[in-house]
Amino acid sequence: AVVSTQSTGKRWFMEPRFIAFAGGVLPFGSVFIEMYFIFTSFWAYKIYYVYGFMLLVYAILAIVTICVTIVCIYFLLNSEDYRWQWTSFISAASTGFYIYLYAVYYFVFKTKMYGLFQTVFYFANMFIFSIGFAIMCGPIGSIACRIFVYKIYATVKLD
Repeated sequence: AVVSTQSTGKRWFMEPRFIAFAGGVLPFGSVFIEMYFIFTSFWAYKIYYVYGFMLLVYAILAIVTICVTIVCIYFLLNSEDYRWQWTSFISAASTGFYIYLYAVYYFVFKTKMYGLFQTVFYFANMFIFSIGFAIMCGPIGSIACRIFVYKIYATVKLD
């Protein structure tokens, strides 16, 4: 028996591009205060000594990334769009984009850097840091969504 569904068109917030872009907001929100202290220790030559707290923030980041990415992919699958693999990775990895935006804010309002060399050095290092952050968060969300999708489709019975 074939069940037909009437397609009324997808809403704009169910598009994979929007989901991938918006998926990094909450994980970034869980770490942005710690980013201030990390940036200050790196760019203002202050000593960073709360590594235990950073480990706790990393655990919170991982949990928030897993939860947000699973919810994003659930909405995507619920709208009958099954292109979840790259969307799950990019949704989690988009946290790196928000880290880079915060780095721009930090440069403009918190540092006293000027000159071409300092500016290029700062933004190149922050770009590498943001890419590393994206590469760290992307697999967390992707693996969690893979487990989630396999669990929900393992219970589907074919008649």
